[in-house]
Amino acid sequence: MPGGRASESDKIEAGGLTLMLRILLIFSFSLLSVGCWNKDYQEPGRVEIDRKSTELVIPSNFLRVWGAAQAALGKFPILKKDAEGSLAKGYMVTDWIRGKSDTLFHGFDVNRVPYVIRYKLFVYVTGENRFNQVRVSIRVVEQYLDDMVTAGVDARGGVYTWVKTESSSLKENAILEQIKKLALDPKFKVGE
Repeated sequence: MPGGRASESDKIEAGGLTLMLRILLIFSFSLLSVGCWNKDYQEPGRVEIDRKSTELVIPSNFLRVWGAAQAALGKFPILKKDAEGSLAKGYMVTDWIRGKSDTLFHGFDVNRVPYVIRYKLFVYVTGENRFNQVRVSIRVVEQYLDDMVTAGVDARGGVYTWVKTESSSLKENAILEQIKKLALDPKFKVGE
């Protein structure tokens, strides 16, 4: 390059580099555009089901129903439990239990995948011993796991977050039926 002029080989090399940079820039822009594109499909979301009862009156005495409730919830991690037999009142609270949603799905067409959920059960047993009528009610706090973009929430330290949702009532009703079955079964021994 005598006299400050660029040789033909330098011009070709610079042109090739510029072309490579242009291609790389176009490729990067197209990759970013596709990655940030909104989904134009609708996920199945919530499937509607018939709601079940979350409260039940059992024709038995308090101690028997309380024992049946403890047996029915024996497979779950219990966080708190307290009963006052003389007042015929008791409650149990479970720790978070993981499972699959009954009503929330994501995926395409028939390939629906249930959301991962976690829930806490709040079980209340109250009744009158003299009337042999015991009311059992179950309330649930349920959350599903979703990414923060789909859930539409702010980032709180991770990509995934727990989002509160309404329970399907199927879990509660199944436990109520199990408590009723145990309490009314003459072979069921309280405390075993």
